[in-house]
Amino acid sequence: MTGMAELPVYRNDAAEALLLLYRQPPLDRLKAPRFGVPEVPTTAMSDLLEPGVLGETISRFAASFGEGADRKAAASIWSKHHFSGVSIPTLAANLLLGQALPVGLEQMRLALGDKGQPAHIWLPDGGEPLPSQLPSARFDYLFDAHCAPLIEALAATSGLAPKVFWSNLGHYVEFVGKTCSQHPGCSGAGEPLLRYLDTKTLADGRRNPLYQPVRYLELGGETPTRVRRLCCVKYRLPDEPLCGGCPLKPENKPAKKRR
Repeated sequence: MTGMAELPVYRNDAAEALLLLYRQPPLDRLKAPRFGVPEVPTTAMSDLLEPGVLGETISRFAASFGEGADRKAAASIWSKHHFSGVSIPTLAANLLLGQALPVGLEQMRLALGDKGQPAHIWLPDGGEPLPSQLPSARFDYLFDAHCAPLIEALAATSGLAPKVFWSNLGHYVEFVGKTCSQHPGCSGAGEPLLRYLDTKTLADGRRNPLYQPVRYLELGGETPTRVRRLCCVKYRLPDEPLCGGCPLKPENKPAKKRR
């Protein structure tokens, strides 16, 4: 079968339908969102984007790596925590269930860990059916309404280029597209998202900041190697090695560039 899962999805059942997907492969090892009234202290995303609040949060997270830790690298890792927590369930619900989760900045809340890192997202409910299959209608509510203002705020408070945060997001977005295409009973479900990532210019004429965030390179192995286009700079923090798919790793560079 190609397309969306044959699961009955209604407004009251959408949250449980998504959680059901998280109880089975290939999503069972990932962190599921939480729904309803938060059981722990949380912060509204709209409040977190206030410069002082976000700056204090990033400073707290950076301090967990030791005195004088690189603020840019800390902000990058913080964004990776958040983007994995919000993009994976949002896009899984989109591609597998045809649902748009309520991830607007005024709708969702974020629980922070003891170091200031994103721990869980809290959503009021399972959202609404997708209004359209057009890419702009399917994905802009996440990328434009949630991620873009957050990236702008993170760049402003950290001094790190926005393209690094977009790359961090794109790493997870591409993962979701590939994962959903391999979901049992939903072969190819991630193709609309993967096509979006291969679109250099969006329908409204804007450059797509998520254009081809990762590459699959022939580096001599049995299968192509998944390599990010941009480094997340986490190596600038104490005792933080390069990621497995980092483009700075010598083994992740084409042979002609290794010389």
